[in-house]
Amino acid sequence: MTAITAIQGEPDPTGSDCVSCGQCCFHGPNTVHLLEPDEARMGEPLLTTWTFLDSRPPRWRFLKNTGERCAALDTTTPGQFPCALYEVRPDDCRIVEPGSPACLEARRLGHLGKSVLFLRVQSSP
Repeated sequence: MTAITAIQGEPDPTGSDCVSCGQCCFHGPNTVHLLEPDEARMGEPLLTTWTFLDSRPPRWRFLKNTGERCAALDTTTPGQFPCALYEVRPDDCRIVEPGSPACLEARRLGHLGKSVLFLRVQSSP
């Protein structure tokens, strides 16, 4: 997988720079899976167009991927990365909020992939 150039600096906490970044949508296949609420939100026509059902157990449904990025990422305008499914995007995508661990890791690496590590910070009693 070819990484894109990493974005420097902290993301805008309002999310206003997300479309000019798009780093979190550059990842390998079988990265974004859907659960039943995601499928219900998307509906059958969008599921048919943008997802596939893995034939191997447990038969997860994933967003399609071009091999290096999510198929729903529109790359037709240089420097802009809007999502074709933004309003109905899966929860896997919704958790990548500006400044979240996944957002910061995607920006640092130039993509979001298997190196993302989430650590739970335990508070002292």
